[in-house]
Amino acid sequence: MNKSVIVVDDNVDTVGSISDFLSLRGIDILGCGKNGFEAVQLYEKYRPDVVLLDLAMPDYDGLYGLEHIKKINSQAKVIILTSLCNEYDEKKIKLFKVTEVLEKPCSSKQLEIFLKIVKMII
Repeated sequence: MNKSVIVVDDNVDTVGSISDFLSLRGIDILGCGKNGFEAVQLYEKYRPDVVLLDLAMPDYDGLYGLEHIKKINSQAKVIILTSLCNEYDEKKIKLFKVTEVLEKPCSSKQLEIFLKIVKMII
């Protein structure tokens, strides 16, 4: 059975490139969202192995998504993908015990690291 991921980022190009990269490597993309609210909805619907989640998004940010996903399943595997991470964000990330934090823009090397992380934690 393939590993499964949901990808949540307000940048359509980022979502597309990450989804394509992972799909070509045998990971099922169960859904894509553009804010933290959609992340929670997708998580509830699909229960993926891993959530790839941006922090800075309009309306409902990634911290909203992270907090609510962890309320649904405290053991949920969440990897944060962000270009902005302030002290408040860092505290929240530690509080909710994210699996990993990757910086944007995401190079192919970082995506390979992400792929290895996914395979290790599932």
